[in-house]
Amino acid sequence: MTEKRFLSFVLTESILMLTLGLGMLILPKVSMLSFGFLMCLSFIGYGGYKVISTILTRNFSQHYILDIILGLTLAINGFLLFIIPVFDVMLFIGIAGIYFILRSLSTCAFSVQTRKTLNFWWMCIFLAILELFFGLITIVMLQSAALWLIGILTGLDFILSGMIYMNMYISTKYLQG
Repeated sequence: MTEKRFLSFVLTESILMLTLGLGMLILPKVSMLSFGFLMCLSFIGYGGYKVISTILTRNFSQHYILDIILGLTLAINGFLLFIIPVFDVMLFIGIAGIYFILRSLSTCAFSVQTRKTLNFWWMCIFLAILELFFGLITIVMLQSAALWLIGILTGLDFILSGMIYMNMYISTKYLQG
């Protein structure tokens, strides 16, 4: 895979994450769509995208198995919230905590692997620490956590990830040549 094609995947993922994050945080306030429904759609959409894009870029990534597991975890969590939200919300919250920790590991591996390709790769280390913090908050507050906490943390994670990936794309594409 060429660097240009890899950068297009980074740009696509950043736009998708920004859109999903802003949608999760803004749309329930201005429309009739419920917060849980938007979480379901965002989790299923991004989880499916992550699995497909990871399979397409598996030759470039050394940690593609972790990204496939990450995408499947998020998509399964979205399906669980859609199917059984009334039965066991704790299961959904626990899986969301596991997702944040896996996402932290994946982001850290991504930053180490792309440190020679992307500018500002060290920003992903900051993001990985923040995602680990989100995961620990979710797991520690498991008994008292609510779906809105998971939605807000995920929305913030999507927005921050999208902004950081967009920044890395722009700095790599336009500052190097």
